[in-house]
Amino acid sequence: MPLTVTTPPTSTFGFETNSLSPALGLEIVGLNVAGGTGDETIADLTRLVSDHGVILFRDQTIDPDTQIGFSRRFGPLQEVAQKQYQMAGQPLIYVIGNVTENGRPIGDPSVGRLWHSDQSFLQHPAFGSLLFGVECPPEGAETLFANMYRAYETLPETIRRRIDGLHAVHSFSEYYEELRHRDPTQPALTETRRALYPDVTHPMVRRNPQSGRKALYVNPGYTTRVLGLADDEGRDLLEFLFSHCQQEHLVYSHAWRSGDLLFWNNLAVNHKGTAFDTERYVRRMHRTTVAGNSEMYRASLLLH
Repeated sequence: MPLTVTTPPTSTFGFETNSLSPALGLEIVGLNVAGGTGDETIADLTRLVSDHGVILFRDQTIDPDTQIGFSRRFGPLQEVAQKQYQMAGQPLIYVIGNVTENGRPIGDPSVGRLWHSDQSFLQHPAFGSLLFGVECPPEGAETLFANMYRAYETLPETIRRRIDGLHAVHSFSEYYEELRHRDPTQPALTETRRALYPDVTHPMVRRNPQSGRKALYVNPGYTTRVLGLADDEGRDLLEFLFSHCQQEHLVYSHAWRSGDLLFWNNLAVNHKGTAFDTERYVRRMHRTTVAGNSEMYRASLLLH
């Protein structure tokens, strides 16, 4: 039986929450996102996703406009960078999956196969991502989430002290080249697009601006090297941290059902998708992305 989390007595919200797993996550019960949500409810959901990493709304019936409208309640949205996978007429909807239209792929078939945090390659990474299951295979195609708060907290103290002041490089270009290596059907990265996403550096540890809880902020998808360390030393440190984050007790695996809407905080969790039988099943997902900003980013930096 899932653990029921009691809503605070002062709350006026009309929903309950159930734990998704010992590692992380909450299911929001009794909330129809298409039915309209008040400011207080949005504030509470923002706190819950920041504290618990992932929140799930099951059995939702929403169209792209509704998803965009609900997502915007949490902040400005980012236009999809991969133009070929923007929904027609909806540049804020990122279509994911093995879907085609008139013989042309309209969904990104291979995104997210490496552990990553969405858009950590930006100077101000995305705050959150909302992914809606339109058509979900009955097996495979899970999404795995790793609790980056607990990943930091369960590190040896010597490692925590070591990384608190270190910064690492996050690279879209290197991520994309690895993606093309795995999926040669992906188009080559143009110089124009490469220039749009230069390498950036981030602290290896950031904090939840509200709670102050520290989170490990590295991921195998985008993090390429550690500043101030020799290449071998930095690579060894990153490999240790990547392996540490993927331990089973830190990970929640979400088995999708059509109508699921997942909202996750990109500071609190890393995530990746798993494979499925693309010859037997069709998968179609719609993602919206809540942008980060300079104020939010500064608030997440450690104060020494």
